[in-house]
Amino acid sequence: MTAESYDGYRCARCGNEAKDQVRRIDGFERIALAEDPDDPNYGLFYVDTVYVLGCEVCGHRQEWIYQRWPFSTLKEAQRELDSAFLSKG
Repeated sequence: MTAESYDGYRCARCGNEAKDQVRRIDGFERIALAEDPDDPNYGLFYVDTVYVLGCEVCGHRQEWIYQRWPFSTLKEAQRELDSAFLSKG
């Protein structure tokens, strides 16, 4: 993974925004509901690809949403998440 992949990252603890001082520790996928009324996909379900990033300045770890895909129903989102999980094998 290149440092450019973390555009928009900012450490919640120290405010570090330097892409070369961030490292990817872990990653996972999850289903999330779009609960923000200002979100154009409000009420839909997202399948999120989430990275756990570590700030090399202060050592803080935090989740950072790398990608998200909207789905109309929870069942569709679950099917997509299951198919991604099964293909990783």
